[in-house]
Amino acid sequence: HGGDTDGDHAGDGAVGNPPDINGASKRLASSGTPLRPAQPQGVPEAGPLMIGRGRMAEQMVQVTYNAQHKIPWHWPVPAYLVTKGIAAGIFLLLAIGYGLGLIAFDAASFVGGGLLSVLFTLVTTGLLVYDLERPERFLRIVFRPQWRSWLVRGAFLLIGFSTVVGAWWILEAGALLEFWSNDVTTALRLPLLWIGAPLALGTAVYTAFLFGQAEGRDLWQSTLLPAHLIVQALMAGSAVMLLLDAALALPADVVGLSAAVFFGTVVFDLIMVVAGEFGMPHASEAAARAAHEISHGRYRRMYRFGVLLVGHALPLLLWAIGGPIATAVAAVAAVIGLYLYEYAFVMAPQEVPNS
Repeated sequence: HGGDTDGDHAGDGAVGNPPDINGASKRLASSGTPLRPAQPQGVPEAGPLMIGRGRMAEQMVQVTYNAQHKIPWHWPVPAYLVTKGIAAGIFLLLAIGYGLGLIAFDAASFVGGGLLSVLFTLVTTGLLVYDLERPERFLRIVFRPQWRSWLVRGAFLLIGFSTVVGAWWILEAGALLEFWSNDVTTALRLPLLWIGAPLALGTAVYTAFLFGQAEGRDLWQSTLLPAHLIVQALMAGSAVMLLLDAALALPADVVGLSAAVFFGTVVFDLIMVVAGEFGMPHASEAAARAAHEISHGRYRRMYRFGVLLVGHALPLLLWAIGGPIATAVAAVAAVIGLYLYEYAFVMAPQEVPNS
């Protein structure tokens, strides 16, 4: 009985012994191999890791850093898309129109339009800094840039564009106020417009590549987005120029070019929205879910009544009616519709529910 002095033979061939004073089991198999005691199964309520007999590894697993965040994008993002589209669109319209000889120079058009382009560029920068929530992060982007990030590239495109458009507007305003000779402004006007045109184009387009780096937002991975942003910028810029005409009575060639670009881009934008962004099949379930949320889900009223009806159908109807008042209302409606579209596009959830 030498091996049985401390316990009894178990029916399964193991020898059952009570645990020692340290809690370790002395239960042995018939071969003499120690057997581990039974452990709790599944994930315990107290924590994810256990070290035996229901005890949690309290010092092995603990929260060392945690920060609760709000949704990382809200109204400033769609607002900045509209304001930078207006700024870039106005400059592109004047630069291309004057550079290709489609419009003649007019002080009211160039000084007034240039001022609006500068102001909307400043508003765009302010919205970006505000959306960062910590303004010093913008300085980090400038002084410690990560050039592979389109956030950095976009910031420098905005800086370059605002510098050129600001210098151009100062020259035009100074000549109008007779601070310096008009000959200097005339000599520098076309070079500055051609230098600023690609910067304005980059300012309008870079957000598509920035959104493309957001891997968790599949709807933003659209190859149609760069071209769509150019169309939206020209639509918004020409709309604001038509509103400027209502205030300053611009020359017929500037109004004619603005109206042609405006109503042409409204039609083209409608086709891109309906047949492009929401008419084509999407590459992933997350993108399809986001598109469905816009067209048939949470944002369907905003999309159908705000984007399609107010932002596109109403401007085209007013265009058919004609007249300065109808044109001004059409311009306002298109800008409102653009903002509502950008809001739905940015805010639509793109997560796929767990199956």
